[in-house]
Amino acid sequence: MYATLYKANTLRTLGLLLIFIATLSTSSHAQGIHFQEKGIDELIAEAKRQNKLAFVEIYLKGCPHCEALAPVLDEKKVGDFYDSTFVSAKYEANSPLSKALQEKKKILYSEFPLFLFFDGSGQLIHQGTPIDKPTRPEFIQEVLRHGHDALSPATRTSSYPARYAQGDRNLDFLINYARYAKTTRDTAQLAVLTQEFGKLFALPADLESQVGFFIISRFIDDMQNPMAQYFFSHLDTYRSKYGPQPVQQAGESVLYQSLYGRQTNTLPSTDIIAIRKAMESLGTPAPIAAQRTILKELEAYFRENNTAAATARFDEYRASNAPKIIDYAYLMRFFNEKAPDNSYAASLVTWINDALKPFKPVALNRAEVAELYREQSEAYWRLGKKAEGKQAAEKAVAIAKIVKEKPETYAKQLAKFQ
Repeated sequence: MYATLYKANTLRTLGLLLIFIATLSTSSHAQGIHFQEKGIDELIAEAKRQNKLAFVEIYLKGCPHCEALAPVLDEKKVGDFYDSTFVSAKYEANSPLSKALQEKKKILYSEFPLFLFFDGSGQLIHQGTPIDKPTRPEFIQEVLRHGHDALSPATRTSSYPARYAQGDRNLDFLINYARYAKTTRDTAQLAVLTQEFGKLFALPADLESQVGFFIISRFIDDMQNPMAQYFFSHLDTYRSKYGPQPVQQAGESVLYQSLYGRQTNTLPSTDIIAIRKAMESLGTPAPIAAQRTILKELEAYFRENNTAAATARFDEYRASNAPKIIDYAYLMRFFNEKAPDNSYAASLVTWINDALKPFKPVALNRAEVAELYREQSEAYWRLGKKAEGKQAAEKAVAIAKIVKEKPETYAKQLAKFQ
């Protein structure tokens, strides 16, 4: 009996202890920032009602820096300051609330964790990227500093354009301004700032430093920037210092932004070829690098009124890459729509014949094949070969009817030959 009573009392005591621990945990969490579960519009409206600013922490699942920050945001000192000054929310970067914020405010997340502060009108007035600190007190001060900066018109990131115009070229300021420009998608200002970085980082020791590599990784968006040029000509040096994967990621970021960024519609063909070669130097197999750049190369040649070069480039590409039928269909239409003259037309007829040779007749009943015959018909039309063009157009219509792929659109091409 005593053993039974002892066991019951022990279990009761253990249960009370667990409740006490849970209460302590809840109490400790409540001491930190009170994050509200509201969308950005609701949050800003509530902040305006309370005559406060709105604060949003953006975090990413699996981000070690976000995980290191989380307990700091639960500190009482942090909670007391933020709750008295801001109305706060936290969004996981891929959540619907986060995506709605990005869409409404037209902002980009370039790193995590990210602090965003909005005024009552909904304007982003400050952003911050809290840096891990070696001790908890230092980390607390780092988080508080960002809040204080948001409150001061002189230190907010929205004051950066004026500071830059007044001649501020401090490196820390330029880095933070670049972060702000990237977040707000101010590509023109980011281009100006990357040129500033190129001036400051001219010596090999500076270019290869941690700060230099950080700037290349995060902000350089132009292959022609001096920092990018140095990086791609010293890849082995960077790999030995920072490891193959970070260097790969940094290089691909520069190249992707160069290819599809603010200058994408004005890049000369020589620059695009250089980007393709740089991809190969990073370790990308040549056929894959060619797949990534072929469309941009053709666009550039057409802008330069160099149809002959575009024709020769596609001949090289198809010889080494063996494009699929769907790729042929898209690129053949691209030639017909974008080429500045008809000098490519005879080659296009051959390209399509070669693409279809390996297929048995039954395998040709595909929408992409109907497209190919339509484009071939157009090439024949431009060559003045109406009989051949009509025959190709008839094949396009016949296949379109079989696959029920809007045959009326193919009939328009056939009507040209009636």
